[in-house]
Amino acid sequence: MDRGVDRMWVIVKGRTEGGYIGVLDNSPGTAENLRLREGDNITFGPEHIAEIGSPPREYVMKKYGESFFKG
Repeated sequence: MDRGVDRMWVIVKGRTEGGYIGVLDNSPGTAENLRLREGDNITFGPEHIAEIGSPPREYVMKKYGESFFKG
């Protein structure tokens, strides 16, 4: 079922037992009962990954601050 949600960009902060935890780095669009917002911490599994890249450290620092790298 298509809920009208685009792919979401996430900057990974760490690993969990079953996957990863990260910060949602874009607006996920709109869908019924969707409560995610840009900047939210989310957990997800490897099955949810479509592509892997590395944002520049300067981008992360400017958008989220140095505390992003302190867990």
